[in-house]
Amino acid sequence: MPKYHLKHLSRDAYIASISTISDSKSLRFANMSLDWWDKHCNWHSEGCVVLCDTENIHLCYMFFQMDRYRMYLTIHNIFTPLAMRRKGHAYTLLNEIFDIAIEKNVKRFKLSSISKSLDFYLALGFVYWGVNSVGDYYCDLPMPQKGLSTLNAMVTEADTAKLLGKNINKIYDKINGNSLKLNEKQLITYENDKIKMGTQYMLNLLIKKKLQTTK
Repeated sequence: MPKYHLKHLSRDAYIASISTISDSKSLRFANMSLDWWDKHCNWHSEGCVVLCDTENIHLCYMFFQMDRYRMYLTIHNIFTPLAMRRKGHAYTLLNEIFDIAIEKNVKRFKLSSISKSLDFYLALGFVYWGVNSVGDYYCDLPMPQKGLSTLNAMVTEADTAKLLGKNINKIYDKINGNSLKLNEKQLITYENDKIKMGTQYMLNLLIKKKLQTTK
């Protein structure tokens, strides 16, 4: 019997599930995710999944979408309640969703990461092209065809053009000029995060490739 399994949650099922979260910080984020989803998306079979153990305990939640043309897996929110953290549940859930996307021949994936989540994603090999309009770090990459565990190798071996694919204009428009609009507090965080990301922050490479394509 598998150690973990996924369960799709309806809106009512999600509310019932997060009502069992005891720490206020996790519950606040869970409710923020609910509010955001209500405003921007529909509740459907691919809306929210939860990672469950053999006793059907809910361990980690994820909101995501796969568009009808299977061009993108879009990761909106992934979070683990405080009591369940440091056990690899977020990786397990994300890995499962990547496998489903690969099976459905989804071409690319994207997400926006806040500063506090960078360590988790950087360790998996995620790279970022810049910041979006609210100052979150924007990732848009080809789907690693052999699974999430091979993402780092894919990024390392591929050149900038391959990582951007035919989406260079879309990605550039998403991040263009946003780092110049950060407030003083955001700018301090941004400069520190750039050091942390190192070569995994690819804004300059994106700009260089964009200039080459416009000549």
